[in-house]
Amino acid sequence: MKESVTVLKEALLTEKATTLSSNFNQYVFSVNPSATKRNVKDAVEAAFGVSVLNVNTLLVKPKSKRDRMRRNKLGHTTHLKKAIVKLKAGDAIDLA
Repeated sequence: MKESVTVLKEALLTEKATTLSSNFNQYVFSVNPSATKRNVKDAVEAAFGVSVLNVNTLLVKPKSKRDRMRRNKLGHTTHLKKAIVKLKAGDAIDLA
């Protein structure tokens, strides 16, 4: 089992993530790309002391970018894995 520190990178606080947390009791985290759903569930339960019902993961592929300041050199954004965690009714995580 992986430690919760190595599995969870950060909580994502976007407009969609705040809508999910306020309306559907779901929270979005950026996680280690090699983490499984079970690892994410165990890490959230250990770190925040809540009961997790469901975990959905998705991979965000890097996009190509062109930097105008460095003579149009090609680059890309980072590879990212997100986890959307649904909590038991009555449980909440204070991310503020």
